[in-house]
Amino acid sequence: MRRNAAGNQGRLDKAGAIGAKPLAYLEAHLNDLPPALARAAIYVVENPEKVIRYSLKELSELCQSGEASIVRLCQAAGSEGFSEFKIALASELATRGMAEKSGAPRHVLQELADELGASITRTAEAIDMGQLKSVTKRLAKASRIDIFGSGVSGIIAELFSYRLLRAGLNAHAIRDITLAQEVANGLGDASAAIAISGSGITPNTVEFLKSARLAGAYTVAITCNASSPLARQAGAVLTMSKLGIPGYGGYINAVPRAVLIAEAIAGLIDAKSRDRGASE
Repeated sequence: MRRNAAGNQGRLDKAGAIGAKPLAYLEAHLNDLPPALARAAIYVVENPEKVIRYSLKELSELCQSGEASIVRLCQAAGSEGFSEFKIALASELATRGMAEKSGAPRHVLQELADELGASITRTAEAIDMGQLKSVTKRLAKASRIDIFGSGVSGIIAELFSYRLLRAGLNAHAIRDITLAQEVANGLGDASAAIAISGSGITPNTVEFLKSARLAGAYTVAITCNASSPLARQAGAVLTMSKLGIPGYGGYINAVPRAVLIAEAIAGLIDAKSRDRGASE
């Protein structure tokens, strides 16, 4: 019994004070996990309400991580195994749901507005204008720009494509990973590729940018983690602020901060076009 107690304490120490909240643990440590565990963690963070209904085998197939890796992830988050992890996950989701419903509607709405506004402000403060201008200059010279992201980042990719197209660039968003890989492999030094991932470790997105880089394209990563695997495949990294509110299970609260970057790039292109028009 004493040995079991010590083991449990070790797991809780490992997961910290949020050990009983596996989702919070995964959100906080996503960037620190090895690839096999990270793949499982990303799937859990993005689909927690589905995971509580899956078997270990089903989750393994869906996130492409081995069952042993998933069990190690559960233990790192403070659970004995996958069954206990699902119970803790369900409890945390219920607690978060009650917390969202318990506040006065106006108070909850204001908190959401404050956090979304803060994410935009923090992103603006972190942007290096010199780098942003350099990225914009390279994109403006590209014969084509292919943009890829998974999940909500795929929606952001489409918004980027729309805005850059309206600014006069030949930009295209790709949502299908098979097509994205085929396109990336066919790019050259006159092309550009933009990959979007908040965590910077989404496997398909990292692979897309890697393929584009190896093909000779100019590569840009848009992520919250400047030292992530995605960032390491990029010629330039534009960093977004991390959210202080949940960004899982269908939430689209990651969009505003990314829209800021798209508008900033398009704004620089528009300004250059106006200057050129005025000088003619």
